[in-house]
Amino acid sequence: VLNRHRGRIYEQRRQVLEGEDLSGQVKLWIEEIVGDTVLQFTEEEYSEEWDLEALTNAMAALYQTEITAAELREDLPEITREALVEEFQTDARDEYEAKEAEFGSELMRELERFVVLQVVDVRWREHLENMEYLREGVHLRAMAQKDPLVEYTAEGEVMFTQLGAAIRAEVVLHLFHAELAPQEEGAPPP
Repeated sequence: VLNRHRGRIYEQRRQVLEGEDLSGQVKLWIEEIVGDTVLQFTEEEYSEEWDLEALTNAMAALYQTEITAAELREDLPEITREALVEEFQTDARDEYEAKEAEFGSELMRELERFVVLQVVDVRWREHLENMEYLREGVHLRAMAQKDPLVEYTAEGEVMFTQLGAAIRAEVVLHLFHAELAPQEEGAPPP
C-alpha cells in the first residue's frame, strides 16, 4: 500500500523538480476546491437552508472575492447550485490570473513549483506517520473478525485520497495568499 502511495507522491515531486509547468494542474485544483466549497454550503435544490453568508466567508478566506451574500440573495431562488459553482470558479480563475499578471508568468510558475513541493513534503511526512499509526492499530480489527490486511489497504487508500485533497486545498490557499515582499532599496534583485 505504502509503495503505491510513495510511487504517486514521488512522481508528483519528480514533475516539480524537473520544472514542469504546473499551471494547468493548479487551475484544475482551483476549480475543484471552489466547487467543493460551494457544494459544502448548498443542498441539491435551492432552499432557505443555504448558508450564503458562510459560503461567501469561506470563499473570501480562500481568495479575495468581491461576491457578497447580498448579491447572491438577489438572484434567489432562480440561481442553481451549478450556477453558483460556475460563478465562483470564474471569479477564482480571474483572481488567479490577476495574481499571475501581478507576479509575472515566470515567477508564478516558480511559486507554483515551490508551494507544491513544500506542501507535498510536509503532508507526505504526516501521511507516513498516520499510516504507521494505522499499521500499529489495525491488528485489533482481527478481534472483530475482520482481515487486518484488507482493513489496512482500504483505510490506507481512503487516507491517501484525503491526503491528495488536503494537498490540493493547501496549495491553492497558499498560492492565492502569496504576496510579493517589497524590495529594500539598494538590495540586488533576487
